[in-house]
Amino acid sequence: MAFSKRLTYIAAPMLVALTGAAATTGCGEDGPGGGLPGGLCCDDFEVGADLSGVDFGMEAEMEGQFKVFAQAMADLSGVAAATLGDIEIACTNIATDLGASKDDLAAERAKSGGAKVQGLCSLAAARIDAYFGAEGEFGAEGSLKIDYEAPKCSASVSASADCSAQCTASVGCECDVEANPPTCEGGKMQVSCSGSCEAEAGVSVACEGKCEGKCTGSCTADVGASVKCDGKCDGTCTAGGSADETGIQADGTCKGECEGTCEMSADAEIECEGSCQGSCDAACTAEGSASVKCDGSCDGEVEPLKCEGGTLKASCECDAAADCNANCEASASAKAECHPPSVAIKFEASGGASFDADAQAQLNTAIASLKANLPNILVAVEARGQAFLDGLDASLDAGMKIGGNVDKLSGKAVVCAPAIMSAGATAFANMEAAIKGSVSVTAALDL
Repeated sequence: MAFSKRLTYIAAPMLVALTGAAATTGCGEDGPGGGLPGGLCCDDFEVGADLSGVDFGMEAEMEGQFKVFAQAMADLSGVAAATLGDIEIACTNIATDLGASKDDLAAERAKSGGAKVQGLCSLAAARIDAYFGAEGEFGAEGSLKIDYEAPKCSASVSASADCSAQCTASVGCECDVEANPPTCEGGKMQVSCSGSCEAEAGVSVACEGKCEGKCTGSCTADVGASVKCDGKCDGTCTAGGSADETGIQADGTCKGECEGTCEMSADAEIECEGSCQGSCDAACTAEGSASVKCDGSCDGEVEPLKCEGGTLKASCECDAAADCNANCEASASAKAECHPPSVAIKFEASGGASFDADAQAQLNTAIASLKANLPNILVAVEARGQAFLDGLDASLDAGMKIGGNVDKLSGKAVVCAPAIMSAGATAFANMEAAIKGSVSVTAALDL
């Protein structure tokens, strides 16, 4: 079933039932929340807002479920709008930097919402093809090589647990989080480990502590000591013990010893004699009474922190709270931190091809633009997209069930429900447009 028809199927009976129930409840024709015919409106629901302080005025069971549903829709709607904005900027920049005409840009900018973003991304894709396609300006002379690490999102366990607690409490479920810890389906669970965190074979572990192997990221020297450094030294840099460890380099980096903190180069792996913040290819051990962040095997007490690159599932499940927990998972997915990847791009000329100064400058501008704007596009396609749509789908299913209990809803909930469902429709349209636009760009680059 197409999404718009599915939303109508869910929302239409809800609206019919709710309109009658809301006949005496409203906040004036010009209320900030919008609402139903006759001047009814909802001023307690706002896209992207924290709704934890809102009292919808219902019995505990329905209050908890309705509030979690509203929060999920607020979170998902905020992320969708922000993603659409990021993709609009990225596609506009690529199209402009790769020579799109002012008239073509103006024609797409004259559109609105998702149509504008998809149009700008299609224009960006066309300019990429004009530059690097088989018949493109540079395509016959070589090809682009694009390398990047797939972007991942990290969802907070504590935020999800707080949400799930509302669900279980509202329906009387007893939950022992220690006996039933949350899971990270399809990804890695990062935990706080009170002992030593061991890396799996061939895989490094996240590390903030003593690394017994090689450390990537940064290394901070103990008081009065120095650490090996191949990168930027925030402190005093001196020569090391080998011939190539000559201290401060011409570009300002340090190759030698650092009294302070060494932010290592991207490809550097150093045996860190101090405190490692980054990743470790062996064991990472907590210092003193502290704990260490760990996504490997922990031999001490464990506290789940975040789910990286997967779907965070609630720590405790019971049938009565299943729909409510679906909204918690959707909310966690929306609030997940997604870091754009670093992208390396170079043009590999074939057959000794070379360009004059103007063409080379044109090529350099195009590569710089792709390098700067592709990261957000990759996040929309490879990290946010499917998780967002899955979460929204689950939230709408839960909303349909809530709407079927009109007799248990308060007047405030009755008035707010249509606004919440409408936000869901807009969120889906925004994210769908962002993903489709992004895909047109990645397809033009054969990614």
